[in-house]
Amino acid sequence: MKSQLDQLMQQKGFDAIVVIGESAENYPLNYMTNHAAISEGIIVKKQGEEPLLVVGSMERDEAAKSGLRVQTFNDYDLYSLVQETGSYFEARLKMIAKIFEAMELRGATSFYGLTDPGKAFVMLTQLAQRVEGITITGETETSIFDLAYAIKSDDELTAMKSVAERTNQVMAEALDFIARHRVEGEQLIKQDATPLTIRDVKTFVRGALMAHHLEEADGMIFAMGHDAGVPHSRGEDSDVLTLGRSIIFDLFPRELGGGYFHDMTRTFCLGYASPDVQHAYDQVQYAFDEVVKELEVGEKTSRYQELTCDLFEEMGHATVRSNPATQEGYVHSLGHGVGLEIHSHPRFSSVSEEIIEPGHVFTIEPGLYYPERGFGIRIEDTFFVDSDGGIHSLTPFPKELVIPVEQ
Repeated sequence: MKSQLDQLMQQKGFDAIVVIGESAENYPLNYMTNHAAISEGIIVKKQGEEPLLVVGSMERDEAAKSGLRVQTFNDYDLYSLVQETGSYFEARLKMIAKIFEAMELRGATSFYGLTDPGKAFVMLTQLAQRVEGITITGETETSIFDLAYAIKSDDELTAMKSVAERTNQVMAEALDFIARHRVEGEQLIKQDATPLTIRDVKTFVRGALMAHHLEEADGMIFAMGHDAGVPHSRGEDSDVLTLGRSIIFDLFPRELGGGYFHDMTRTFCLGYASPDVQHAYDQVQYAFDEVVKELEVGEKTSRYQELTCDLFEEMGHATVRSNPATQEGYVHSLGHGVGLEIHSHPRFSSVSEEIIEPGHVFTIEPGLYYPERGFGIRIEDTFFVDSDGGIHSLTPFPKELVIPVEQ
């Protein structure tokens, strides 16, 4: 939570933090501004003090909605500096240096946000030379923002519950849309007598997401047969929906305009499932249920990846523990945190030292993958941990393998 930032800064030895760049996909900036609709900004926070947000003057009203103290580029003569230097980059450098001097920034200052790597290198090098008394630094592993993101406030949980509810509804609408199509031979057919394709399904889902004020930030996975056996295959748009083939539908939208994500996966077959697919599905469902029964606050997340490997290895499947290079069986980690980023902390991998805490929101998503046998299975819910340590699913959508269709 944001209330932890001063404590985290103290632990890391940071006297100040700076977040900079355009807002699109700039998670630290969006987090600090409470998703204010600004195009770019500069945030400076000294340890123990409230942050300052500096934006273009045209965005001052939107910036005010952040709840932060706001100044504009005009307060630091940016446009005069552009005329003086003939360089927007040089003018911004001088403006940032003026902001730092006005705030009497000194000591270790850690930078976050988004900008071109080469430009960032030049900017930070120049600032270190121009601003007396600061030491510019950064973080390479788990940052203070990663740690702050991981513990959700009540307001954040409320927002995530809303996104989850709407995402579950879109999943229901998508499966209803598919099931309404008639069958000809082994294929689903549209009213115009052409086959129903993955492109058609994704087009419907995108419209449903918009109707529920959600958006794709990184696409979706709707993969069938061989492609379902490769976990991050998005599926081929031209593939025709066919009876009996395993389909992995991984839906992970966020609030429209940027905000919190939900992440859920269901695997299904239309009309019927082959014995191989049904058997693998039952095994994944069993592993999912066993892990969920064991989830407990205070336990290391790695425990649950190890448990999943135990279960699948006992069933005769390769895992990333028994063979880190395997491309069949259980080929990934068990889950990940969810929030402003679709993949965040805590991580449910064998090497993670993180523990489950109140305020965490995370996925549990075991799977089995056999691309050469033409199928893949994954089941995924997102869970949250309440203040009393109770662990609850945000994904109550049914887990049924076979979806009846009109024969």
